[in-house]
Amino acid sequence: MVSHGYRGLHRPGDRHRIPKRGRRRKVRPNRQTKRSCVDFGIRGRTALVAGASAGLGAAVAIALAREGVRVALAARNLERLEGVAAESKRCGAPDARAFALDLQDADSIAAMLDEVHRVFGDPEIVVLNGGGPKPGRFTEMTGADWDAAYRLLLRGMLLVLERVVAPMRERRWGRIVALTSTAVKQPIDALVLSNAFRTALVAALRTLAVEIAGDGVTVNCIATGRIETDRLRSLYGNDESKLLDAGRDVPIGRVATPDEFAPAVAFLCGEPARYITGQTISVDGGLVRGLFG
Repeated sequence: MVSHGYRGLHRPGDRHRIPKRGRRRKVRPNRQTKRSCVDFGIRGRTALVAGASAGLGAAVAIALAREGVRVALAARNLERLEGVAAESKRCGAPDARAFALDLQDADSIAAMLDEVHRVFGDPEIVVLNGGGPKPGRFTEMTGADWDAAYRLLLRGMLLVLERVVAPMRERRWGRIVALTSTAVKQPIDALVLSNAFRTALVAALRTLAVEIAGDGVTVNCIATGRIETDRLRSLYGNDESKLLDAGRDVPIGRVATPDEFAPAVAFLCGEPARYITGQTISVDGGLVRGLFG
């Protein structure tokens, strides 16, 4: 029998592992559960999560913590990062540390990566995530706006990859997941900077995925839909009626919470997803209407 390198999935014939009817225990939902029902096989590995001080990045860090992953949390707001680090440890991370990071500053990126290497070694899992650029239409943008968005959404991410890819290839194991937007599949009105540079990042990562697939390193993107974050509130407004408006044209009928999004990222970082690479997977409640959305 071939070993898959991870536990928790039933194989055909494993009837003795399925509880008999009438003997099942009633399980109550618990948001603080330290382990998931399926072991993703990444316990003890190290993950770097950018933009981890709140929203999607924080939720992903917690999801990885529940898998027993050590997490390096990077963002500009160190105070909020320390709170996420403490929560990560409560949820099962063997270690969790906060690191200052400004994705628009090349020196900040280099310093963060040096410090992560000193504390944890080379990260085996990297989650690329950051804030959104200035909203607006093409005719409203200046050269400075384009430059700032380029540094935030494309150059900063590529500088991180420049440092982390080689050690993954040498180790012959690695996971890279970029949190992008449905804008890469269906451009969003009045978000021209996001449309342009997030799509460029996806194209670069798709190319990279092919180059390093044979080295045991997978590269995937998540096209995020309307998820309740500070970014969504900045675009739609802070009152609840605005969030209801944001969810009306989502087929599921509402915006999502970060906790509903994060498990998809954790799965792509795990052993069961080792044959998935070069993909941009939508987590959007059915918002993108294309056949291959």
